[in-house]
Amino acid sequence: MHLLDDTTALPDGTRIRLRLPHAADRIGVAELSQRLGLEADDLEIARALRFDPRTGTALCATVWVDGRETLVAFGTAARGTGRVDTVLADERVAPGAGAIVGAALAAHAAAA
Repeated sequence: MHLLDDTTALPDGTRIRLRLPHAADRIGVAELSQRLGLEADDLEIARALRFDPRTGTALCATVWVDGRETLVAFGTAARGTGRVDTVLADERVAPGAGAIVGAALAAHAAAA
């Protein structure tokens, strides 16, 4: 299964959508960072969302919360290394999201 653009289930049955990031995800990443108690300014978020697909991969994960699609995890990985650089996940809202994003990124980074 190609998990960089797919929907799968979390261990509790919640549907989670994995996809490449969009510029519009700035607000979602800012909200995710805030929920996790992290400080991230707009420039840091913009840099994380912009990546060169020849050298890296970024991934967003969303679930439906209170009638809206909510970004619950974000991660980055270097291509060709199998190494995941960053995974931010709100495990309170989406238990297991971090593991799913990390595994998808690691598989993609190793295969590249």
